[in-house]
Amino acid sequence: MELERIAQLLGCRPDSRYSGIIIERIADPQDADGRAITFVSNPRFLPLAEQSKAQAVIVAKGKPVAGKICLEVDDPYAGSAKVAQLFEDRSPLFDGPIHPTAVIHPSASVNGSAFVGPYSVVGKNCRIGKGTVIGAHCVIENGTTIGDDCRIDSGAVIRRNCTVGNRVIVQSGAVIGGEGFGNAREGGKWLRIPSFGTVVIEDDAEIGACTTVDRGTFGPTVIGKGVKLDNLTMVAHNVAIGEHTAVAAQAGISGSTRIGKRVIVGGQAGFAGHIDIGDDAFVGAQSGVGKDIEKGARISGTLARDFMTLRRAEAAQMRLPELFKEVKRLRKELDEIKNHHRDTESTEKTKTK
Repeated sequence: MELERIAQLLGCRPDSRYSGIIIERIADPQDADGRAITFVSNPRFLPLAEQSKAQAVIVAKGKPVAGKICLEVDDPYAGSAKVAQLFEDRSPLFDGPIHPTAVIHPSASVNGSAFVGPYSVVGKNCRIGKGTVIGAHCVIENGTTIGDDCRIDSGAVIRRNCTVGNRVIVQSGAVIGGEGFGNAREGGKWLRIPSFGTVVIEDDAEIGACTTVDRGTFGPTVIGKGVKLDNLTMVAHNVAIGEHTAVAAQAGISGSTRIGKRVIVGGQAGFAGHIDIGDDAFVGAQSGVGKDIEKGARISGTLARDFMTLRRAEAAQMRLPELFKEVKRLRKELDEIKNHHRDTESTEKTKTK
């Protein structure tokens, strides 16, 4: 790929030095050779970039690397992500377009440019869009629609009547549209509540490996545009996650919780059901969230508290041994002052008599 094309993608100024340079991959500074482009997202990697064999480096504006062709951008890490996508191998992993062992219902519509891997099943009335790649041993149940340019990795299951948008990634082991955990209690026993709803995954969302997204009880569970769900995330029935929110691994979101746009959720965070999380909030790792969170709030802890309040409390806790010694010293001084005061009062009373 021509360096000039990469520079155009990043919005860099034209430079005659770009001409004729071919880039074959992106790599860390220590692994880059003359055919690779690298990046500096942290100043500590600057020496490695200077010593690198790479000809071109993605850097922050105004912070060039000596001896290199520098592509200056606002955010080198984001720039590296854009460039990395150029070199991603998106070719199907199996013979196709339809593997001979795949089972596709006659009523299903599979675009001629889509791929369906070995032993995968595409059910009745399903629709698979153009350029979508379905791996091996996937199950796409009846009535499900998958848009264009999606990637459904091997072993994923998308259950009946779900809707998947365009450019969606569903990684291996994920289950979309499983039954929700809905039960009513009567006489000490549980009564199962059937799930009549579905799941809607909007464009450009990513569902991590072994993540589960349950279908709604009556309406849909909604994963918004550009949402990133890490591996081993649990999304319960009737949850709605706003666009461009990111949820790290092992987080659990209980039923009917609504998470706003651009929210960041740390790993192993847990959410009680029927609560609202405002746009642009930050929820720290292992937080236990049991109530509504305001827009832009930063919280952490179990139960979750204001982020900065918790940090100050943790800082004070680290100083407890030192503070305990200080309290003992001050108490000793106070006792000495009290004793001295009592002695003085006693002496004055004796003189008065």
